[in-house]
Amino acid sequence: MRRRLTGGRWAGALPLLAWGMALVAPANAERHDSRAKLPEARAEFVTLGTGGGPLARLDRSQPSNALVVGDAVYLFDVGDGVQRQMVAASLRLRDVRAIFVSHHHIDHNGDLAPLLVTRWLFNNHEIVPVIGPPGTVWMVEQIASAYRATELAPITIGGPKKPAIAKSVAGRDLAHTLNEPAVVYEDDAVRVLAVANAHYHFAVGSEEDRFARSYSFRVETAQRTFVYTGDTGPSENVVKLAADAAVLVSEVIDLAAMGSVLRRARDIPASALAPMLAHMEQDHLTPVQVGRLAAKANVKRVVLTHLAPGMDDEEGTTGYIKGIAGSYSGPVSVAHDLDRF
Repeated sequence: MRRRLTGGRWAGALPLLAWGMALVAPANAERHDSRAKLPEARAEFVTLGTGGGPLARLDRSQPSNALVVGDAVYLFDVGDGVQRQMVAASLRLRDVRAIFVSHHHIDHNGDLAPLLVTRWLFNNHEIVPVIGPPGTVWMVEQIASAYRATELAPITIGGPKKPAIAKSVAGRDLAHTLNEPAVVYEDDAVRVLAVANAHYHFAVGSEEDRFARSYSFRVETAQRTFVYTGDTGPSENVVKLAADAAVLVSEVIDLAAMGSVLRRARDIPASALAPMLAHMEQDHLTPVQVGRLAAKANVKRVVLTHLAPGMDDEEGTTGYIKGIAGSYSGPVSVAHDLDRF
């Protein structure tokens, strides 16, 4: 199996420090010309979890996705329930080549630790990269440290000693400023580009503004190109990233339904409600905004995921698609868990 990060060939002996470096290369004509060199293999995007937000539901798991090319699996976000959903989709943990985290909200990274430790436990010790926003390197290091107790509690009697969890995973932070699509991962089956999006609007100079970032990803295969928005508000960066993609996998929010859910929630104090509603309005995409994005980027198909609120008692999905057709005339699908596109 060959893996490469832009700027150098990946090797199992590569120090973790090198993996932590934010290394990107600009997207350009040479990249698009070389795309034809990727081998032909069936490529599918699997929406493992389609419910937006850190809510426990029966019908929708938290956000997670798998891009599958042949036997290779690439995970895009790993919300709660991702391992169960992988089993349901007949995807093997040992086939995961790379993990991409769009941002550090808990519904997008909540199952990272158990996934990494389970992978290590069942003797998959080849290094898997975890690529995400600033803080990803630190998070991966702390996960490995926190599970030292698990390392010291083997499930075997005798036999060879297992290597440390830290030797089976390597975190890597994306560049803090990434306003042009840039290659962030490449191997013999896919080429992945990323760009910063518009999911955060923090006060200038605040700790959050200096640290927190959110990204969208473009995955190029020999067959088709997929773009996954992650969580974002309207963003010209994402329009550039999604240009002419075969499939746009976009988040979507039904603002009226989301507002109703939040106002009924017992655990949200009154002082937090208005700021939370402001975040929902500014930092997510309504159907109308999804339609404008798809039209401007000239994508061939739209798949809606990260449905917010995405509750079990919803009677239909009209609130997630109403308004898209005003700008975009292509096919639109509202994803369910375990759908394949």
